[in-house]
Amino acid sequence: MKLMEKVKFIISDCHLSAGRFYEGQFNPHEDFHYDNEMCDLFDYFSTGQYGEGSTGPVDVELIINGDFLDFLNVPYRGEFEDAITENMALAKLEAIIAGHPKVMSALKRFASKANKRITYLIGNHDADLFFPKVRERIIREWDPSGNYPSDKVQIIADRDRIRYEGGVEIHHGNQFEWANALNFDQPVIEGSLPEPILNIPWGSFYVLKIVNRLKWEREYLDKIRPVRIFMILGFIFDPVFTFKYGFLTLYYFLKTRLTQGFKSVSKVLRHEMSFFLDLESYARQTLDQDPELKTIIFGHTHKPMDRTYPDGKQYINTGTWTKMINLDLQSFGQQPFRLTFALIRIRDGQAQCELRNWVGEYSPHRVFQG
Repeated sequence: MKLMEKVKFIISDCHLSAGRFYEGQFNPHEDFHYDNEMCDLFDYFSTGQYGEGSTGPVDVELIINGDFLDFLNVPYRGEFEDAITENMALAKLEAIIAGHPKVMSALKRFASKANKRITYLIGNHDADLFFPKVRERIIREWDPSGNYPSDKVQIIADRDRIRYEGGVEIHHGNQFEWANALNFDQPVIEGSLPEPILNIPWGSFYVLKIVNRLKWEREYLDKIRPVRIFMILGFIFDPVFTFKYGFLTLYYFLKTRLTQGFKSVSKVLRHEMSFFLDLESYARQTLDQDPELKTIIFGHTHKPMDRTYPDGKQYINTGTWTKMINLDLQSFGQQPFRLTFALIRIRDGQAQCELRNWVGEYSPHRVFQG
């Protein structure tokens, strides 16, 4: 380890939900199956060369860049409710904690080591963390002493990005999509309602009311990108299901948007019907707008990428820890699967960033995923 070096490693889009079995039966909404590998990753970056250095404990920060906990994929009393209250969010969080006990223990173990800490940015699948009691519960779960507030674990709920020395900025990426953008100024809706409810974007309605309802029929539905090509091919090869999928999409879109008026709906429709855009163009624009920004890191799209441009600026996307199916002609078929994360080393105000692939030690057997 270099003298006075700070190490940061970033994961996103792991989508931990209620576990492979939930409420006594198989859970088709659980997409994360790499608990052991993830535990190995956390242990690796808190021991050995990342444990104690020549000058003392190595400074290591784990940055969870959104959609790590997937509240949208956890039913509440058998239903996927869109009017989400704090108590409902707490119940879903307890299900996630119970569904992934090894990962929860590994995070606490990581935070218990000297000079190790966890920072969490909220994404569109874990917006339930806007509720104060939900943040408190998970922070107490991961803090080695169960403290709240914690000097070892923080969840950032007042902004969508983190800036580090060396010109590095981290976003989840959903704020560049109208369909999935969260309202950090008004994350919950109050007023005449019995309880405040989460202010979720259209993309969350899409997951709760369409994807989760139809996933029992086509378990791959939430793994296909891009959606527009899936629709075109679906009308040819699977027309009955695709018509139902399209009808529900249109119905819930109009139901959630008509209150804004037809003129506003037509404007929103042009933006929101493009799901999971390739965010590289937005990354490049952000880099161009800020001369001091050298590296920008996103998640959200589930497409790992590490690109350095001719001017030396860099865009990294941390990808996903779930399997995807890509219908784009440039990379047709099952997307090559990697347990990807970003690694940052900062020394003397300079940052070195790269996308890495975690290999770890494989268990004797694992879940079959086709």
